[in-house]
Amino acid sequence: MAYRKQKEHYDILVIGSGPAGEAAAMNAKKKGRSVALITADAKVGGSCTHWATIPSKALRHSVKQVIAFNTNPMFRDLGDARKLSFQQVLKHADRVVFEQVQMRTDFYERNRIPIIHGRAEFLDRHTIKLIGKRKKLSADYFIIATGSRPYHPPDVDFSHPLMFDSDSILSLEHSPRKVTVIGAGVIGC
Repeated sequence: MAYRKQKEHYDILVIGSGPAGEAAAMNAKKKGRSVALITADAKVGGSCTHWATIPSKALRHSVKQVIAFNTNPMFRDLGDARKLSFQQVLKHADRVVFEQVQMRTDFYERNRIPIIHGRAEFLDRHTIKLIGKRKKLSADYFIIATGSRPYHPPDVDFSHPLMFDSDSILSLEHSPRKVTVIGAGVIGC
């Protein structure tokens, strides 16, 4: 259960619950500041945890494990090669994401940092409101750590049915026979 005690004014309000927002909130708390975290998502972790780095690494790990098993001479005599559907691999990634969300939620609770769900809109330098809610919050300082989105180069047609980015591939409903990864950032590696 997330720490729920909320005030109307904080020393610092952090907008965004990905790695940068988490680090900012934890550092502020360790320095004795009153701090709360605002996230637009239903669960903490940001795109890193839910759509990008963590799921892509879990997918990669699962595939590497199956390949290692299937190419290991010790296991070849056990019969046919093991195969996993993309949906089975995604199920594993979902479990990893769930564990990451639980761990991060526990961090906030242990550090007594309230998690406020909603989208923030600035009213002035020190006041925000949560869009669609009647809640206003103020702070001496704001840290905006709202994350990133997959880059779509203008010359690549992402409307093509066989073109996916790191977000959309997680909703794929069939098992691709082959995948080509373009990009060598933290998600593509």
